[in-house]
Amino acid sequence: MDFNNKIESKLKDLILVNTSVPHIDAEITEELDMIKDFAFDSISIMKLIVDIENEFNIQIEDDFLLVENLSNYKILKNYIINVVKECE
Repeated sequence: MDFNNKIESKLKDLILVNTSVPHIDAEITEELDMIKDFAFDSISIMKLIVDIENEFNIQIEDDFLLVENLSNYKILKNYIINVVKECE
């Protein structure tokens, strides 16, 4: 498994842990809107952010903490991959 796939796999696990959608029905695609499709609210998004920061040992910049960034799986995934690469 390459670097990006490892990050993506861990991120998907964190999303599934933090969603209220039953895991059986949970399909994470590039087009996923975590608010609309996975019923994330402000509390679950903040918990996800904390979990991401802890899991990947990164700090998500305040400028990135916008609903349009955090609700879109593809944008969030790409951001995390880039930040983790920069930290290495």
